[in-house]
Amino acid sequence: MQPARPSALRLFVLCLSLGACGLAAASELRLGGTGNALGAMRLIGNAFTRKNPDIQVTVLPSLGTSGAIKAVPKGAIDIGLGSRPLTEDEARTGTVSTEYARSPLVFATGLKTKATGLTLDQIASIYTGQLTTWPDGTQIRPVLRQAGDDNTRQVRQMSAALDQALAVAEKRPGMPFATNDQETADKLESIPGALGVTTLCLILSEERALRALALDGVEPTVANGASGKYPHAKRLYYVVRAEPSAEVRRFIAFLTSPAGRELLARTGHWVP
Repeated sequence: MQPARPSALRLFVLCLSLGACGLAAASELRLGGTGNALGAMRLIGNAFTRKNPDIQVTVLPSLGTSGAIKAVPKGAIDIGLGSRPLTEDEARTGTVSTEYARSPLVFATGLKTKATGLTLDQIASIYTGQLTTWPDGTQIRPVLRQAGDDNTRQVRQMSAALDQALAVAEKRPGMPFATNDQETADKLESIPGALGVTTLCLILSEERALRALALDGVEPTVANGASGKYPHAKRLYYVVRAEPSAEVRRFIAFLTSPAGRELLARTGHWVP
């Protein structure tokens, strides 16, 4: 007597069960941190998943560098993205940070603003309110970040005049402020005559309608940044646990591979 063949319905249910098991076995990598890194990491994450379909990469909205550093040891994210190295206290939480790329830190305007470059002294005059219009007569609207923000800190270090000018600007009434990198880019795109600080990698990876301005006659290109001719750079770090998972190690290996480096180069980075 031959054994009964499984019915079509039973086979269908079995296939669904196996498919569900396969889906359940897929891993998720959660990345988050500085807004400067998010656009490029989405592109890199998509490329990684195409080569590693068993791992899905999710890039969270901006957490900021400090938020990412706190989230990694708690297990809230797998890879943090920062714009500074860990402090001594942060390193005691069982995490490590590694610089993976740099990108020009830039002053940017919307594409409708016709300016192509400024000097640091002109920017200081803009912050203090002494220089108020672009060459075409449009009002200049500086977009600021909080006093403790990393971009603000870097601008203050560009020159003594800018350090003093930012202190004045932060007290001027009616100045638009942005709370994160994406909001900064949004306001630079939407406010006529806006001027603010962002990164070349954010502009390129998110395809923003922004123009990065030359500073003191030097274009903020990757080549000029890598050579030191353009001296203002945003350093980018990944933050992981001291003993990362196999999935994290695979992603980092892809990030630092020729394919990962090519994506970084296409989105306004160079690898130091």
